[in-house]
Amino acid sequence: MCHMPSVKSVTIEVAVKAGPRYEYKENAGMAHFLEHMLFEGTKRFSSSKELAIYLERVGGKSSAWTSKESVIYWVKVPSQYLNLAFDYISEILFKSLLVNEAIEKEKNIVLEELHKTVDNSERYIWDVWMEWVWGKNQTLGRSTIGYKKTIQSFTNDGLAHYLQSLYHPANMVMSIVGNFSQSEAIRHAKKYFGGVPISKVKTRVDKMSFIPKDKPVQIVYRDTQQTQLILGFVTGISYSHPDRFPLRVTTDILSTGVSSRLFHRLVYELGLAYSAGAESWLFTDTGLFYVYGGFSPKKITDAVKVIVDEIQKLKKETIVSDELKEAKEKDKASVLFSLETSDGMADYLATTELLENRVMTPQELENLIDGVGREDIQRVARKYFTRKLVSCTIIGPVGKTEVVKIERLLRLL
Repeated sequence: MCHMPSVKSVTIEVAVKAGPRYEYKENAGMAHFLEHMLFEGTKRFSSSKELAIYLERVGGKSSAWTSKESVIYWVKVPSQYLNLAFDYISEILFKSLLVNEAIEKEKNIVLEELHKTVDNSERYIWDVWMEWVWGKNQTLGRSTIGYKKTIQSFTNDGLAHYLQSLYHPANMVMSIVGNFSQSEAIRHAKKYFGGVPISKVKTRVDKMSFIPKDKPVQIVYRDTQQTQLILGFVTGISYSHPDRFPLRVTTDILSTGVSSRLFHRLVYELGLAYSAGAESWLFTDTGLFYVYGGFSPKKITDAVKVIVDEIQKLKKETIVSDELKEAKEKDKASVLFSLETSDGMADYLATTELLENRVMTPQELENLIDGVGREDIQRVARKYFTRKLVSCTIIGPVGKTEVVKIERLLRLL
């Protein structure tokens, strides 16, 4: 809980330890589908409209999303409606109907969402790349939305089993942020969440395994005006890994802000892209680092050369103190900015407690960022940005000649 007396609202977020990491190949996409279904009606509110009216009549709003290792539900209301917010979010989590008619309707909606994703190369490349890295036989390699065959196979029994297995308080974290009474919030939490039975079904997260690729470049040919690229490395750096913050600051050096190395070269200096960046993607047991962007098909090889050059520079040259200090300041500022709103703070508290089993204060985060040294940047670049850990996916009109050139460039890593 976090009290923000300056605001006039309260946000409740519930993070559920669910998602693709808790699915099988046969039910891929079920977590995402169930996220949709929970807004389709409950025992008290038989339709999605009735449920929405109950919240919206007091100006409240709610949403949800599914990531690889969690499903997030949140509700925000004016402060005086705290009880209604608890009532609403407990209603959708524990009392949804999952009627067959709504399930069949939702299949059409989710299939359209899938079609929209596939049609949009900028979104679709993430599914393609993750499958290329891990393979469909591993949970991280499967689409969060699922596939046409799996979506069409969902039934009331299967959804109910998934719900009963994972949607109970022992498998959730709740955060409450805004202007509210702590004692009142505790009373509501006990009332609406205290009596829910805990499932005896054992959940599991399979250990991920990465096999280095002889040919790390995957091309999905599409006759588009822009070529999408993800060039990434399987670092294995999880939330608890000691190299988490050195890698984080490395991404700041490469792509946080207009002045960052990679963004400035690709966009402003050479005009190869409208936007490009680098990120680290952490999981409970592994992690990825990747560079992404959209480029002209004729310039894709030039873009890869710039990316490889900047990565090699990190390996060969120790960063100067002023540039490192600037990267740290940008990172610390991003932490502060993200926690200024009740929504941002609620998401941070719930998701970090769920996935990391701890919540670091902003000051602790700043201290860990400040603790990254010049030699740490060079060390992580040399250790993780290597040819054997790389996987590259490109969607667009790219021919064999370009593929050969790109693979030759990646051999330099």
